[in-house]
Amino acid sequence: MRVRVLYDHVVILSSNHRGAGTSGEQRARDYIVRFLEDLGYKVELQFFPTPPTFSYTYITVFSLIAIAPLLVLLKLKLGALILALTGFILLLVEEELYIPILTRMWGILWRRRSANIIARIGGGSLQFILIAHYDSTKAASVFNPKRVRFLRSILILNFASALLCLILVVVSFFINNSYISYLALITSTPLWFSILSLIHRELFHEYVPGANDNASGVAVLLGLAEVLAKGSGGLLKELLDKATVHLVFTGAEEVGLLGSHWFFRGREELGRGSIIINIDNPGAGDIVFTECEGVIVTWCSEDSFRMWLRSYASNVGVKTISYKLLPTDATPAMMRRWRATSLMSFYNGLIRNYHWYTDTPEHVNPHNLEKAGELVLRLMLNVVVGEQVLTGVPPA
Repeated sequence: MRVRVLYDHVVILSSNHRGAGTSGEQRARDYIVRFLEDLGYKVELQFFPTPPTFSYTYITVFSLIAIAPLLVLLKLKLGALILALTGFILLLVEEELYIPILTRMWGILWRRRSANIIARIGGGSLQFILIAHYDSTKAASVFNPKRVRFLRSILILNFASALLCLILVVVSFFINNSYISYLALITSTPLWFSILSLIHRELFHEYVPGANDNASGVAVLLGLAEVLAKGSGGLLKELLDKATVHLVFTGAEEVGLLGSHWFFRGREELGRGSIIINIDNPGAGDIVFTECEGVIVTWCSEDSFRMWLRSYASNVGVKTISYKLLPTDATPAMMRRWRATSLMSFYNGLIRNYHWYTDTPEHVNPHNLEKAGELVLRLMLNVVVGEQVLTGVPPA
C-alpha cells in the first residue's frame, strides 16, 4: 500500500468537517465515489435520513427521565412513571441495543440525508465486510483532552442515574413519602448536567476535522480497495476467487450508528455469514483488534472467531482487547454474536484527539495507515489461503 497516497486521503478528507447530513459529508462521499469508480468499481449509494448530531436523541431521553421526579413532587405520579419508563426503555434501545428508533425520528424531522457507499469485489462464497465510517462529529466539553479520560465514568453515572430515577418513581407509588420524591430529584442531577452539556455542545461547539476519526479508517479502506482492484495474480487472485469482499463506507456513524443500521437492515443473513472488520481510528497509537465492545453491557464476537482472532493477532504482534467506550459499527454485530472486530489504535489506553479540534492530519502517523491495511489484508489471506483456519466456525 502506498503510504503517501494513504496520508493524502487523510489530508483531503479532513480539510473540512464531515458532519452527518452536511455538505462536508457530501463532498467526502463524492471524493470516495470518484476514487472507487476510477479503480473500476461499481458503486452503490444507500441514502437514509439523519439528524446532524446525537445530542437531540440524548437530550430527549435524559429529559424524559429527569422530568419524572418533578412530576412526582407535583403528585402526578402516573405521568412521572410513563415518562421515566419511556425514557429508560429508549435509553436501553438506543445506547445498549443499538436500535436507533428515536435517532431515526429526529432524522426525519431534520430532513437531512446521509448515505452509505458500497462496492464489492471478488466472486467467492466466503464473505468479508470491511467497514469505515466517513462522517465526523461535533466536539463537546466531555471530549476535551483534559477530561476525556472520565468519559466512561460519565456514561456509567448517567445510566445509573436513569435506572435509580425509574426505581424511585416506581417506589413512590407504594410509599407516600416526600423524601422519596426529593431523593429521586437528587438522583436525577447527573442527567441534568448532561442535558446542559449537550445543549452547550449544540450552541457553542463545532464539528471537528476528524483526521484520525475517521479519515484514517477511510484512507485504509481506500488503500485496500486499490490493492484488491489491481491484484491480478498470486495470493490476491486466490483470495478473490474464493471470497467476496464488501467495501462499506458508512455515513452518520457518529450520530448513532445509522449507517451500519441501514446497511445491515435486510441483510442479516449476509452479516451472520460474514467476517466483519470495522476500521475506526487507526491513525495514531498502538493498533489493536477488539473482541468485545460496549459500555454498560459488553457484547462479544462469536466465540470461535474470537479464539482465532487472538491467535492471528498474537502471530502478527498486536493485542486483542475489550473496548468499553462509545460503540462502533462493529458493536451491533457483536451484539448479534456475528464474527466481527474493530481495528483501532490507542495511546495510553485512549483514542488520540478523540472528538476534539486537535484531530488533524499532523497527528496521524502515515505508517499506522500502512500497517493497518496490511493487517486487514493479511487477516483475509490467512482465512482464505493461510495455514490458520477458523476451527469450528461454520462456512459463510
